[in-house]
Amino acid sequence: MEVIGKSKAHIVLDSCLTESADYFSDHLRILKCNPYCTNIDYHENLDLFQWTFEVDDPRNNPIVALFFVQQDVEHLPPGSPQLEKCANTNGKKLSENIGGKLIRWRTAETKPEVEITSNNTFIGDAEAEICLLHHDDNKTSVHFETNMTLDFKLSFPLNMMPEMVLKFMTETIMSKIMQQATESMLCKVQSDICCIDAAIDAEGEARNVAPKR
Repeated sequence: MEVIGKSKAHIVLDSCLTESADYFSDHLRILKCNPYCTNIDYHENLDLFQWTFEVDDPRNNPIVALFFVQQDVEHLPPGSPQLEKCANTNGKKLSENIGGKLIRWRTAETKPEVEITSNNTFIGDAEAEICLLHHDDNKTSVHFETNMTLDFKLSFPLNMMPEMVLKFMTETIMSKIMQQATESMLCKVQSDICCIDAAIDAEGEARNVAPKR
């Protein structure tokens, strides 16, 4: 059963675009702020990062998720479609001359061989876009959007439930976990970068069921 978790977040940092982009492009530092990320490995020969995430299911059984991710960073010139897309949801006065930065995390096409020894370990896909926009007041807006996909193998008695019901419940919990992780990550960013006006606005795709830890 394939399930997708989604989260979106927006934060305003009291730092310039260059400082903010340097911080968010430091892949290891950002992922270490995620409370569910237990390990990060870099496979130099494949130029990819291996994330290990661990959460508990509603019965407090550990679930381990592995993601193999590559990172791209690009400049967003003024007037670019991606910059305009983020600017339209921003509500802040942006610089007309500087533009922004876009950091992408994408699932690697080539993955290393990994031996799976547990029925509770899954290999998933992760996609994220971190869009950074420069303000006229030398602050930076950060738009953080993440999608994660896992393909679970259902065992008894879960496989007795209607799949659509189980899928909805699982995606709700997964999105809630991702929302909590995003808020925690951005709180760590706030403590690392002196932020004056940095209210966090983060939301998962669905938030009706809270995960148990």
